[in-house]
Amino acid sequence: MATIKISHTPAEGTLVDGDTEKGDGTGDILKRYGFTWFRSLRQYGHRNSRDRAPRVVAMEAAAEELRAAGHTVTVEIAEEVRPNDVVRADQHERLEDRREALTTKGQKLTQEAEALRRRSDAMVEHLPLGQPVMPGRRGRAHRNLLERSVDTAIRSALTAQEAERMPSWIEGSRRAEAYKERPDVTARRVDRLETDLRALDRRMAGLSLYPQTGSDALRRQYEGERAVLVERIAGDGAVLDAAREAGTFGRYSKENVHRDDRVKIRGQWRTVARANGKTVSVTTGYSWTDRYGWEEVKGLSCDHVADTPDS
Repeated sequence: MATIKISHTPAEGTLVDGDTEKGDGTGDILKRYGFTWFRSLRQYGHRNSRDRAPRVVAMEAAAEELRAAGHTVTVEIAEEVRPNDVVRADQHERLEDRREALTTKGQKLTQEAEALRRRSDAMVEHLPLGQPVMPGRRGRAHRNLLERSVDTAIRSALTAQEAERMPSWIEGSRRAEAYKERPDVTARRVDRLETDLRALDRRMAGLSLYPQTGSDALRRQYEGERAVLVERIAGDGAVLDAAREAGTFGRYSKENVHRDDRVKIRGQWRTVARANGKTVSVTTGYSWTDRYGWEEVKGLSCDHVADTPDS
């Protein structure tokens, strides 16, 4: 029987270590509780578990079933939560590693495509241009050679196309990372996290009022989720505070935007129909209005506030 350790740390996530063997049944048990085999690590673990609260209920249930199957199992859970700036730096480093890997892959594919092209040319370079293919058995070798040359040329073209996609994937990754750091996107993320925190507090209150079997593990899981949410909200809130001080966020609100003012949203100037606490409604030219968060307002044109609209 195997000796297994199920552990969770913020930097590594939830992983399974042990001297398991193929066919000993541990894999089937772990898969039932959401564990996936990571080929690069050659370990089981929970996907997307880095810097997230551990799934304590699943970890404890898997450990219990493994013990019932005769294995020796320990569960170790690190309670700390890494600060937001550390998490972002770690994520950026992993993304840069992936981009570097894509760059290397693109270079290898380019070299492979060129080698295939040369191989295709070499197959038929000794044949005179326009030489007809003899019918029947006499032309079989000629036909086979031409077919192999064409197939190799097609493989070369497809490989070159895949290599050409690598730069766009890398650029898309950079744009996605920059998008997440925008103040308006950060503000929406904070709103969503605060909503999740309120819902979690309600679940924790219900668990206290109506305890159930296994509630200790569930309470630990909820406490871990709450600690992560509080840290993420505080970290993103600090980013927004810095953006407000720099004047790149929070310039517009219902305090300085009024009905019939003109605001710039997503590159277009729109007329304000109603200014609300968290959103602004703008006319569309039809019977309805569009509503946007204040973080999307990039410029203001009105008579009561002297403002230079963003270009």
